[in-house]
Amino acid sequence: MPKKRFTCVYLVLVVLLVAVFLFSLISGSNKISLVDALKALFGNADENLIVIIKYIRLPRILMSCTAGAGLAVSGCVFQSILRNPLADPFTLGISGGAAFGASVAFVSGLATITSFFVPICAFFGVFLSVLIVYLLSMYKKFDLNAMVLSGVVVSYIFSSAIMLMFALSKATNIQTAFVWLMGNISTFDEKMILFITFIVVIDIAILSLSGNIINTISLGGEKSKTLGIDIKKSVKILFLTTSFVTASIVSICGIIGFIGLMIPHIMRKIVGTNNVILIPVSAAAGAIFLSLCDTLSRILFSPVLIPVGVITSIAGGAFFIFLLLKSKKGALKGAL
Repeated sequence: MPKKRFTCVYLVLVVLLVAVFLFSLISGSNKISLVDALKALFGNADENLIVIIKYIRLPRILMSCTAGAGLAVSGCVFQSILRNPLADPFTLGISGGAAFGASVAFVSGLATITSFFVPICAFFGVFLSVLIVYLLSMYKKFDLNAMVLSGVVVSYIFSSAIMLMFALSKATNIQTAFVWLMGNISTFDEKMILFITFIVVIDIAILSLSGNIINTISLGGEKSKTLGIDIKKSVKILFLTTSFVTASIVSICGIIGFIGLMIPHIMRKIVGTNNVILIPVSAAAGAIFLSLCDTLSRILFSPVLIPVGVITSIAGGAFFIFLLLKSKKGALKGAL
């Protein structure tokens, strides 16, 4: 991809990100003008307005941008190193592990003691799922197809375990767990923002710098060997690094689907398959998409807040139906 075109795409994404940020800042059950919102952001407004902007909306926007960027990059890297367009945190069992861990916290009553137990249990659930997938893949000598299949199997096992827990639990615990499982950015601990943002930014930088290695892995076994890349070792490191990014996000925000699957597909059509460019572009697009979806989740049925995962799933489902119809149309043209 020409450098000039990449610069234009990235500038457009930056402008869109700023526009979505401002739109998210002024949107909600309380209508606030842009001027008043900016004044409140810098502490020159009414105290109530400052609370709404700085301590309610701003942290939520920052978290949605961070989570969107991290999930999009995770999907991008998984799809490239596993050479599978359907690979993402869901298909690899990572989200399933987080869901299982968080469900344990809700059902056991740990979440009622302190909300901090939810991300802790979710993170340990991710660790367990990654460990199982890693061990199964190691048994199969890190065959790429085996990794994907292992992730799918682990995801189904955790889903079954969650349903069993819900069947044996109180209705109040189940309702709270369901809201978390649908993906929710309204209940996270604000103290975690800087920590999660630091992890995501550092890992995105590492993965972006590893873009050429990811490109080489995506070429396939024989071609990678001729270029001197140890495929198995590289896949292990990249898989664990990307899983850590996903674990950090999902343990805080819940299960937010389709971002890691959809955003890399869209960006790949625009900027090509070079991961040096694709990874940072996907990060920016993911931040825009999730921030916009979270804003819609706040205003569509205001004053009722709906989980952002509902919006992303609807958008993702519609997107892949469009792709399916488009590919079918292309196939019919080819047949004719």
